[in-house]
Amino acid sequence: MRKFVIWSSIIVSVVVGLLIILYWTGKLTYESYALNISNLRTSSVASTENLAKQGFKNLMEQRISRAQDYGISVLDTPVLLNNDESFKLIVNMPERGLYYAILKYRYTQQLSSTGALEVNVNSVPYLAILDNYSYYNYSEKVYDRYGNEITPEQIPFDDSFVSYLKDSHRIGSLPILFELNDGDNEIEIKNTRRPIILEGLYFVPISKEFSTVSYAKYIESNPKKNDIGNEKPILIEAEHMAFKSDSLVSIVNEQTAQVSPYELLKKKVNVIDENTFKQSGQEVHWSFYIQEPGYYKIAFRYKQSLNRGVPVYRRIYIDGKVPFTELMSYKFPFTGFKWVDFTLSDNNGKPYEIYLDKGYHTLSLEVTTGVYEESVRFLQDSVKTLQAIGLDIRKLVGNNLDPNRTWNIEKYLPNVVSDLKSIATNLRLQHNKLIGIVGQKGLPSIADMLVCAGIIENILKRPERIPFYLDVISEGAASVAQRLSELSMNLRNQPMGIDRVLIYQGESEKYIPKANAFLITAYEELHKLWLSFFNKNEAYSIYEKVDERSLRIWVNRPIQYVETLQYLTDTDFTRKTGIKVVFSAMPNEQRLILASAAGNAPDVALSISNWIPFELAIRNALYPLSNFPDFYSFVSRNINVETLLPMVIEDKVYGITETQNFYVLFYRKDILDKLGIPVPNTWDDVKKILPELQRRGMNFSIPMCEQTTKYFNTTAPFFFQNNARLYTEDGVKTAINTEEGVKSFELMTEIFTIFGIPEQVANFYNSFRYGRIPIGVGDFGLYVTLMNAADEIYGLWDIAPSPGVVDEEGNVLRYQVAGDRADVIFATSEKKEKAWEFIKWWMSKETQLKFARTLINRYGPLYIWNTANIEAFKELDFIDERHKKVVLEQWRWIREVQRHPGGYMTEREISNIWNRVVVEGAPLRTAIDRSVILINRELERKLTEFGYIKEGKVLKNYRMYDSMEEFMRVNNVPMLNVLKNVEESNEESNEIGNDDRGDTDENQF
Repeated sequence: MRKFVIWSSIIVSVVVGLLIILYWTGKLTYESYALNISNLRTSSVASTENLAKQGFKNLMEQRISRAQDYGISVLDTPVLLNNDESFKLIVNMPERGLYYAILKYRYTQQLSSTGALEVNVNSVPYLAILDNYSYYNYSEKVYDRYGNEITPEQIPFDDSFVSYLKDSHRIGSLPILFELNDGDNEIEIKNTRRPIILEGLYFVPISKEFSTVSYAKYIESNPKKNDIGNEKPILIEAEHMAFKSDSLVSIVNEQTAQVSPYELLKKKVNVIDENTFKQSGQEVHWSFYIQEPGYYKIAFRYKQSLNRGVPVYRRIYIDGKVPFTELMSYKFPFTGFKWVDFTLSDNNGKPYEIYLDKGYHTLSLEVTTGVYEESVRFLQDSVKTLQAIGLDIRKLVGNNLDPNRTWNIEKYLPNVVSDLKSIATNLRLQHNKLIGIVGQKGLPSIADMLVCAGIIENILKRPERIPFYLDVISEGAASVAQRLSELSMNLRNQPMGIDRVLIYQGESEKYIPKANAFLITAYEELHKLWLSFFNKNEAYSIYEKVDERSLRIWVNRPIQYVETLQYLTDTDFTRKTGIKVVFSAMPNEQRLILASAAGNAPDVALSISNWIPFELAIRNALYPLSNFPDFYSFVSRNINVETLLPMVIEDKVYGITETQNFYVLFYRKDILDKLGIPVPNTWDDVKKILPELQRRGMNFSIPMCEQTTKYFNTTAPFFFQNNARLYTEDGVKTAINTEEGVKSFELMTEIFTIFGIPEQVANFYNSFRYGRIPIGVGDFGLYVTLMNAADEIYGLWDIAPSPGVVDEEGNVLRYQVAGDRADVIFATSEKKEKAWEFIKWWMSKETQLKFARTLINRYGPLYIWNTANIEAFKELDFIDERHKKVVLEQWRWIREVQRHPGGYMTEREISNIWNRVVVEGAPLRTAIDRSVILINRELERKLTEFGYIKEGKVLKNYRMYDSMEEFMRVNNVPMLNVLKNVEESNEESNEIGNDDRGDTDENQF
């Protein structure tokens, strides 16, 4: 035993010693590496606001100069185009050919998103996007309370832009090519986003715009080379770009010693995020100054880890021009998770040398799909063909397939077999073509081409049974259509993260520092291990000790939201008011009730579910916001007051709505058009289209289909649309058994039992994509997902206001719930006035708009912020303006459920009634009567618990309101127009339901 202990001690000592040696060796290696980078960086010119503006100005001047020199100007006077406005012009061209369009334009207000135009040239439609140039404000570095660097503010240029018209589908490797005839050409330009002023339009022949000079001829045409490299190298940290063309390109922290700047214990913004710099047409620009004219080499430290084995492509400009053809579409190899130094070189590895005069220059990288363009277009066309085949088969065989039947498929659908054969053949051809590009490492990324070709070939062995393979062809999660769609999306995306740029003369070994990655990584990990024994705190923890003078605010959001909110508060609210605010991420909003009971509640809680304020307020944990004198005037100016009803108790309002949901009708335009089905306006219209859908094996979905327990958000709209109440006015009993309530249940159940809406839909999003359920009611979450993750149906779907019930006056009542998250102030807070000042700042139009744009600019369009501030929502970018009008129209029909102490029983029993009638087949009125007894018993019990009833006698009424309008009238609140913001925004779109749906007379159904 003694020997074992001795040997164990020796082994442990040796291991610890080795780790110590490894740690210090790695530390010294990293410090030497970092010093070399620092020395290089001191000789570079950092991007400043003035340098950004100068570089931008130079680039715009160069572009307009070339457009004027080589192009044909077709716009004589500036044209202002508001949303959905268009204008026409006749363009006389000297000769027939292909032309690029260069546009000079100005946005009338600052935007985060790109502009968008619909351009019709001789009746041929094109969808174009317009660059929106911006720069980062590096004048003042901002840090969070942990010393981590925060991404600086992104500022759009307030100037005229000059840009190509680029493909909005982000497929083309070049700007859009327009085919123009000699003589007159009719051109119509329509603006589909925010107002824009068109100041100039030039058509440039394809042969004039991009370089057609080879590298060899480029060298011959420039001054004689001087092989002596005496100029100091210029190192530019990539995140210090001068400007960029797309706000979605983000700079972030990569916490690894492979990049610079880097600090082990603090986060530094140090790279361009590869997951945001990937869409065709995106540009980043760096400005730098050359002291000595001569030939220079350019190297990038970059990473491409997202597309396995697949190289990515960039177009490289110097001063707005591609120097030679080899840089038109330059290949950057796959790197895996390593950051590598890569000098622009020819196929033999010999570096390119680019001549630069003395003075300021701009280096630009533009994302291009390169050699993948043809493959991407083929894959997307194949997906459309497969979807069309699937729809044709659905129309042919209907809903029920006889397993013993075979089909003479070529008799009914003559092109199906030939189309499938063509797709399979071309998949193999495209695969063979891409092998030469991606090599053996990239084979896994394109393997689905061969897999899909094999699947199709197996199906074609028995063409008479093709209808039985509908799921395999176009409708399943692993269908051929889905596989090819995902493959096209991967090839279309060209991700590339960049750490730094080096512009140098001579040999790269002199300037590109080398380091032992193993030793540096070992140093990092050992240091982190050591710290883990002592530092137990998590960032933005609710348990963190903070200055008692600061407002303590808990946020029920992920860290990304909390960091952004802390940044905006520190740089705006605190500077204006002097009030310090400390935010903490709330791991579970249910802890608020426990924290309140324990006396450890914060001053303010943000982003909590809109039913939580009631649970807290009924237990006297919250301070009524309606006690503030300016509460009603503030909310009526900023939000839809109807969303406050769930936070009402008696005559007080205990919260304010922060974010707002919407329920609208989603529909597949392609499928409904092919079937000749109109978009329904009412539930009666829905009933009329259901037989046609079901005959084709399709159906309709509502949110209730995706819930086992039917919650108020899906059941209450049926009551609202039928003018039914859930409770009596005194709150003592339920009112679901009134005639209006019964009518609501009849509609809610008959669309399932009689008209055949599916009782369960596992996932409406997937069913919608695959065309199984091409129409249904969905919410904001579905909208964001379709916008960002359904590439195969891009442009094939649309939204309209939710179906409703026609009242006696002929109005369609479209009531839906919309409340999402809420903000509250706790009763124990000693800083209530400061807390209210913060909430007013936070919920103001300016702050909500800035927060929404900052989120998207940092993290991408998946982070669309569904603000409850109506005025801010109207100006949100990244939401289609036409869709925005639909949402604003639907928000005119917001109606919420007021919470009741026994409301959970009402919600549960409404769900139980539905289940008894739809699933078990019980009589409706019997089911209602049974549940009414249970609900009333529980309502009485809960009202007794909270002091409203004693010994069976009502001491005071628990007043239940139909709407906030009724609440304000009963409680003598000045009758402000609670729908003012929404109604004003829809003056020109009140008929949007009928406009989008067309006529809805009997003949259509």
